[in-house]
Amino acid sequence: MLVPGMYLADRYEIIEKIGSGGMADVYKAKCHKLNRLVAIKVLKPEFSTDATFVKKFRVEAQSAAGLSHPNIVNVYDVGEESGIYYIVMELVQGITLKNYIDMKGKLEVREALNISIQIASGLSAAHQNRIIHRDVKPQNIIMSRDGKVKVTDFGIAKVADSTTVTTTAAGSVHYISPEQARGGYSDEKSDIYSLGITMYEMLTGKVPFDGETNVAVALLHIQGEMVPPRKLEPSIPRSFEKIILKCTQKKPDKRYASAKELIADLRRVLSNPDGEYVVLAGSVADASTMVISDQDMAAMRQARSASNNVRPSGTGGSQRPPQRSEAEQRRQEELRRQRAAEAARRKYEEENDEEDDDDDDSEVNPKLEKVMIGLGIVGAIILVIAVCFIIGKAVGLVGGTGSKDKDTQSGTVTESVTDTQTETQSETKMIGVVGLTKNDAEARLRAAGINATFEEKADDSEKGMVIGQDPVEGTMITSDTKVTVYYSSGKETFELGDYSKLTQSEAKNKLEINGLILGDVDYEYSDTIEEGCVTKTEPAAGTEVTKGDKIKIWLSKGKKVEMTSVPSIIGSTEDVAKSAIASAGLQYGGSTTEYSEDAQKGTVISFTVNGSAVSAGTQVEKGSTVKIVISAGSQYEGQTVSETVTLSNYLFDDDITSGEVVVKYNEEVVWSKSDCTNNDFPITFTLRDVYGTKGYCNIYLDGIPVGNIQVTFDGK
Repeated sequence: MLVPGMYLADRYEIIEKIGSGGMADVYKAKCHKLNRLVAIKVLKPEFSTDATFVKKFRVEAQSAAGLSHPNIVNVYDVGEESGIYYIVMELVQGITLKNYIDMKGKLEVREALNISIQIASGLSAAHQNRIIHRDVKPQNIIMSRDGKVKVTDFGIAKVADSTTVTTTAAGSVHYISPEQARGGYSDEKSDIYSLGITMYEMLTGKVPFDGETNVAVALLHIQGEMVPPRKLEPSIPRSFEKIILKCTQKKPDKRYASAKELIADLRRVLSNPDGEYVVLAGSVADASTMVISDQDMAAMRQARSASNNVRPSGTGGSQRPPQRSEAEQRRQEELRRQRAAEAARRKYEEENDEEDDDDDDSEVNPKLEKVMIGLGIVGAIILVIAVCFIIGKAVGLVGGTGSKDKDTQSGTVTESVTDTQTETQSETKMIGVVGLTKNDAEARLRAAGINATFEEKADDSEKGMVIGQDPVEGTMITSDTKVTVYYSSGKETFELGDYSKLTQSEAKNKLEINGLILGDVDYEYSDTIEEGCVTKTEPAAGTEVTKGDKIKIWLSKGKKVEMTSVPSIIGSTEDVAKSAIASAGLQYGGSTTEYSEDAQKGTVISFTVNGSAVSAGTQVEKGSTVKIVISAGSQYEGQTVSETVTLSNYLFDDDITSGEVVVKYNEEVVWSKSDCTNNDFPITFTLRDVYGTKGYCNIYLDGIPVGNIQVTFDGK
């Protein structure tokens, strides 16, 4: 087991364990050589001594290392160190498709189509490199933060080889193909089957087959009937349902021949969801009902009409048929040989399919089989009649150039051409232009003599690429048939909404609902938006965006707080105080006045910051409001006030036993007593004078001065 801080190959530093599978553990690591984060898959210790598992692990690395595609997780390196076998891969930041489905319940049709096309593109690249995944499931599909869908874990992938006949059934049983469940040969079509099951789950939120055991589920893949997805979710387009049903056919040869063909049909669903371009080989909607299209009926009537219009000339029904020319006989013989070879080939295929498909063949409804055989015979008859008609026309037995009566070795044949035949001769086969540029499509249609109307549609495809056509390729059309070709105008755009005041998780959920991706997150101060909520986005609200775009958001750090010191303004005049307040980055909130017996009139006697009293030097938030109080001077200014004077006997050196005490203020006696003793002290008396005056009380004992007391008339 690896632990954080360990190094592999002196290059890869292990950061943390991020996952675990059946055979290996996955670690997040840093490549110090290229300075990038990577994922390292390490074979579990219990398997590293098993030669079979080690070989399988190396096969995975060799298989995946040869792949390079936007929809496949890249493999960078492979190695072994001290018995530790590891693979270094691209680290994809995101979630698995399984987790995404669980989170949303089920996906919208367009989203499921986009994801399916990307998965199929990755598988197509692998198949072109002769690599089969064999374990396609939502757990092995990663949806990255930038909107890319990537196929990962080619853990049981094996390079396709013509000598490989069987492989061990592997992969998750809920997505396994019938041939894998039997332990039979698996190829590209096995991956297509598993992708079909994955698409089913994306659209319905559940897998089509489930059971109590893996064996029970595997048997359902081999023998069980799938509930059509539209029965669970009616909003699914019929064409999309048919694609899923075709991908999940029991017999591989009835599925899509390649992932490329599957991608073409998936793209058609985007432009023509109700089109009839998906062909289910040998399947019918109901076991007792065969639906024949109007086109097929027209072809049958046409062939029947052609055969009825070929009649030998003359009136006698017993007239001998005209003898065939040698050229005609050779053509007929060649036709018989071709039919015989085709019959032998079919018999050979049926005999070789018998052993592998016993279980599947037993599922075919006998009534349906009879219906199919009958229709096959009817088709063969129609084909023979049509070939005979063409050959007859070529050698001059039916219609053509020349006069109505033409001499031949067998006599005269009367030309008979019906209106139906005339219409058939003017028909042509619609060519396919899906996947071409608009200009190339126009040129090809002109060269084929087909007039078409071009319509622009929003689509995820490259701008100007043809994404659909009506009628589809192969349809027989006339000069009067309306042909419409749809080309992409680029991705559909819409206005980005307002995400302000949402939390980060709320914004992320809203972005995902709208098909957008949360990008980088930055922070800024805001005076109006609560901390932790979105202040703005990039691009801004109201900007045109497309699904899959990454949106950057800014989160509020709350109001930006800058601190400053309260200046010392006590005793300053109002003007000086205002200047000091502004210099400190504070707001002047005005002043009030109060009487003060101590402070000089017009000076600051106190202040508050945001309504609270603080002292000078206190740290407060910049921009806070400072209100000051100015001294209005004394309330007794110019008034006569009284002062109470208390006289103690401390002025006398000796205790007074008896004597005359006299107190004078401004030479006037204000208190006196002739037989004053210690018991009379302290002596209290009141003086009056003008506010602000200072004077002295002179004290006499038996006429002799013994001291004085200063009196200040300050109203206190």
